[in-house]
Amino acid sequence: MKVKSSFEKKMYLSQIVKKTALSCMILSLVSPLALAWASKPTPEAVKKTETVSATAVQESTNTSSSNAKDNENGKDLDITKGFVAIAEAALPAVVNVATTQVIEGKDRPFDIPRNFPGFPEELFRDFFDFDRPRRVQSLGSGFIIRSDQQQAFIVTNYHVIADAKKISIFLNDKTELEAVVHATDERTDIAILRVKTDSLPEEKRKLPTLEWGDSEHAKVGEWVLAIGNPFGLGSTVTNGIISSKGRDLVTPSRNNYVDAFIQHSAQINMGNSGGCLLSTKGKVIGINTAIFSPSGGNVGIGFAIPADIAKKTVEQLLEYGRTKRGWLGVRIQNLTEDMAESLGLKTQGAIIGSVTSEGPAQKAGLQSGDVVLEFDGKPINESNRLSRLVGETPIGKECKIKVWRKGKELTLDVKIGEFEEALQKGKIDGEEKTSDVQSIEVLGIKVGTIPDDVKQRYAQNGTLKGVYVLKVDSNSPAVDVGLMRGDVIVEANQKELNTPQDFNNSIESAKKSKRKNVLLLVIRNNEPRYVSLKIEEETDSKSKDNKDHEPSKNQDNKEPSSNHGASSLGKGGPSAPELPKKEAIPEHPANTPQPAPTA
Repeated sequence: MKVKSSFEKKMYLSQIVKKTALSCMILSLVSPLALAWASKPTPEAVKKTETVSATAVQESTNTSSSNAKDNENGKDLDITKGFVAIAEAALPAVVNVATTQVIEGKDRPFDIPRNFPGFPEELFRDFFDFDRPRRVQSLGSGFIIRSDQQQAFIVTNYHVIADAKKISIFLNDKTELEAVVHATDERTDIAILRVKTDSLPEEKRKLPTLEWGDSEHAKVGEWVLAIGNPFGLGSTVTNGIISSKGRDLVTPSRNNYVDAFIQHSAQINMGNSGGCLLSTKGKVIGINTAIFSPSGGNVGIGFAIPADIAKKTVEQLLEYGRTKRGWLGVRIQNLTEDMAESLGLKTQGAIIGSVTSEGPAQKAGLQSGDVVLEFDGKPINESNRLSRLVGETPIGKECKIKVWRKGKELTLDVKIGEFEEALQKGKIDGEEKTSDVQSIEVLGIKVGTIPDDVKQRYAQNGTLKGVYVLKVDSNSPAVDVGLMRGDVIVEANQKELNTPQDFNNSIESAKKSKRKNVLLLVIRNNEPRYVSLKIEEETDSKSKDNKDHEPSKNQDNKEPSSNHGASSLGKGGPSAPELPKKEAIPEHPANTPQPAPTA
């Protein structure tokens, strides 16, 4: 074997190193090209990718188009962009309502001074002439619900146009049209006005309208818009949210049929009455009717008649010129927990205060003091709820009604009558007040026999039995339930009272039975009303100890009642008394007591 020299060995190793380095360099250059070549899609793959991309673009285009159509068809808008689209679409259909009334002059309480030294007679006449009729103007709002080439129909509140001698409508473009009342419904505080549009240019005769939305499924927290005519400023748009639903409140316009107002925070003020409350779909979910305000200004609490009630009323007013509602022929009220406890009941319902003579309820065998648990298969939770259920029932329909009577459940059959017909015949009514006599005092309530003049006043309804309230101690629990001098207590725990001693015996009997409350049937102004009176052993001593304390009106820790007074946003309507918690309601002209609901 030939042995290599050391030089040759070195040369040989050098060549190996060079070849290895060259190979590495070639590999580093070729590898990315090979990888790119390996990654290159085949023609079939390229074609497939192009098809998928085209499909994605088409789907994106369709989605955008669908979203645009959704907004056109009333789907929710993107509120991050504001409410411009809703306002622009709705404003032309919202109107300002201006009314003129003539207030007749009253008799002067004194004669105008004549020949008074230093004062001209004209000055006294200008300031003290009560005989002269006065013209009063008021403002409200409304919205167009139906229109054609000849006329348009406008929805507003009844209290806005009640007793008006002249009604003018101002469109969004300031066009003024004279309106007439087409139909009204005082129970829901809704009125329909009609304007002729044939005097307008032909292209403007058919006015824009608004559509009804779904108030039943509207949720607390949803955005809403209010459009109206606050303080006569004209078309004004404000926004807020639905704060609560199902508010049952007292308003001056006697709308006791509405038991589930929508409470919202959209800013509304005097003049907004009759204006629309819109959803983010631009549809009417309520008619703004009242605000809660100690000062008369907006504090963020507004109330609207829900569309599911208003729509049915408006449709009947448009079609028949009046409403057609079912009638049961009873006066009812809520059955509170205290009342239920005093009757041994653990459920809710509506307690019957009185039954109308010859009405459907009397013919069916219903009695005063019955607690209605179910009507036509539906459970009753509150008295106005029963009014609504009966009102929405077809006239002439035979229904099952489940009642609780003296510890037993009964099911009766009743044929529903017509409310409007009963009203026309004078079967639904209320009357006047009372006078004085003498006594026994229990729980801070001084009662005596009923005076003859009071009996005569109620004689048309038969012989009046019971005891007459002569006085109510300011610290008595009777103050909390609104009992007052002049009331007649007919029953205590469903037992008739004939003498003051009967009343005392009923209270003592309830105490022995360890009852916490006594259920009283009270009549005021011909209106029967149940109240639950708390039994307090030490009432008399309390009266002495608490002379320096205010009565119940300073009980600030009480949960506010849903029946707080609410101020109508236009003119107030008439009111009739009930048994309110007088002191618990803030001082305000709108906080007027109302009659017991009629079913």
